[in-house]
Amino acid sequence: MRRWPEQYGFAFLVVVAIGCGSFLAGSVEVPEPVPTFALQAEEIYRLEVGVAFFSVFYVASMTLLLALSGRGFAEVGTKGLKVAQVVLESDATLRQQGRVDRETQAIIRGFDADLKVITAELNSCRRRLEKLETKR
Repeated sequence: MRRWPEQYGFAFLVVVAIGCGSFLAGSVEVPEPVPTFALQAEEIYRLEVGVAFFSVFYVASMTLLLALSGRGFAEVGTKGLKVAQVVLESDATLRQQGRVDRETQAIIRGFDADLKVITAELNSCRRRLEKLETKR
């Protein structure tokens, strides 16, 4: 039963998109006068609305399903969209990311300590300057 969504899930979404696009195309109110981009025909206008909905739904579904499997659109070119693995699911990658996170936190702590030293030195210089100005 677990393989059903993997095998037929996308096909089901395409069928849903076709059904919704068809319903939307059939129920859309055609403006008067019919736009020129629809060749001034109600049927063409309705077809364009249905195809536009289907296209957006299809791309959104494809993007969602690719993201759920850790892939995504990596290149846009003359041959269309290229799909590539964008999320690596390995223990080595997670360990490496943890190491990078720890190193970054150590560097930030070092910056914080340096900032405290610089602030103390600046305050000391400010106090000495104030003493010198009052002696004048």
